[in-house]
Amino acid sequence: MSRALRLVAAMVIACTGLVLSVSAPASAACTCKQGQLAQQVKKADVVFIGTVDAVGSEGQGHTYTVTASRAYQGTPERSTLVTSPGPDACGLGALKVGTTYVWLATGTASPYTADSCGGTGVANPTKVQKVETLLGEGTPVAPPPPPEAVLTKVEESAPPRFTRMAAPGAAAALIGLLGLVVVRRLARR
Repeated sequence: MSRALRLVAAMVIACTGLVLSVSAPASAACTCKQGQLAQQVKKADVVFIGTVDAVGSEGQGHTYTVTASRAYQGTPERSTLVTSPGPDACGLGALKVGTTYVWLATGTASPYTADSCGGTGVANPTKVQKVETLLGEGTPVAPPPPPEAVLTKVEESAPPRFTRMAAPGAAAALIGLLGLVVVRRLARR
């Protein structure tokens, strides 16, 4: 073989190796098949409607802060967290803040886990109707009750006397009257 032919063969092999190595990560991408909604609901531990309030990144995955409004399966809290793996593991990606989704997630408590194979998607009327056909109307997720007020004494002394409390108001009224007298005198000139 001539030197030029060997050089061309080496270039072809190098280019082929480069193409194969660059395309290798594509084979590690998500390969799940979207199942029927009934199957996805059976696999899910919690099914609820919730609006994305914030999206955080963890490595290649994401964490979503979600305000749940209606629960169909499981008992999510009003404000809950859902995590999703990176795109190679069928993650949901950076969902849009302010958008309402039907969440089909796994886990017994927050943070739940959801992926693109599980059926989580935008809460359009068709999807909500299909979920309600399978699981019923669901129940509203109520916000937690407000914290109970606790009386805390500032100090053990008696409250201030009336004259001390009324003094700033009396001073303001006196200044206002003096200003009125000055303005009327200037207006007469």
